Amino acid sequence: MATLVSLLDENRGAINRSLRLCKENWESLLRACDSELLHRRGWLNDEEVWTFLAACGYAIVGRDGVALLTEKLTGQAGLPQLDIPQIWLEFQPMTPRIDEGRTHLDLAVGSIAPEKGTKGGIDLAINEATKSWICFCEMKWESDISPDTANDEKRNQLVRVIESALYFQKRGAFSDEVYVSLVTPEAFKGTLGFEKLYRSKFSEYESDNFNILEDLRNCVLRPRDQFDAAERIDALSLRWTTYDALFDGFPASAISDGLKEFWNRYGSYLRG
Repeated sequence: MATLVSLLDENRGAINRSLRLCKENWESLLRACDSELLHRRGWLNDEEVWTFLAACGYAIVGRDGVALLTEKLTGQAGLPQLDIPQIWLEFQPMTPRIDEGRTHLDLAVGSIAPEKGTKGGIDLAINEATKSWICFCEMKWESDISPDTANDEKRNQLVRVIESALYFQKRGAFSDEVYVSLVTPEAFKGTLGFEKLYRSKFSEYESDNFNILEDLRNCVLRPRDQFDAAERIDALSLRWTTYDALFDGFPASAISDGLKEFWNRYGSYLRG
């Protein structure tokens, strides 16, 4: 029986038509799925690898796969797609704060294009015929969100992604709809025994946008271009989905059975 690594390599061309990798390369991600250590310990604790594998399961079927992943991440069916829609891993939108480095997004979909003159930057892709939308994802496997950033001890990782999504633009034109999706194992979403900072912050932010704005007002870094998140907050929708749902919902493809088998073998330890 073919291994998952060989299946992915055999179908690399089809996958990469809809998958864009930035920080990690294909070979290093595959090696993480085929190490002796992985087989010896019986589980895989690497959110970048799990995110890569989830993205491959949808990217391989092209436009329909990206649309299905979009629906799972946003909760919305039928959002307009670009001519060649992409799944973006570890790309970097412009930061909304002066003196702060760019956020490396775990995963993003939507009206997105490469930023000219940069290696890993992205811009808003504008199509005047349809509304624009973006979904930025914060993916967490076992780790929690950071409670602070290098330049601000009060700026947590989730609110930073939210602000980056609100600020995402192309020459002053912002996205019509903004989605931010938190993706974790089901065990961390559905079990009170696993207490995470992202659980409390997601609950605060989902219950009232004021809590988002309050955390942003407490940021000590100056906003770029006098950006005011309060003017954009109504465009925001928050969503929490799970790796379980992503892996269970793969469209049928040459790699879907292999991905599900790998998930059931090496990703199930968190289910308890």
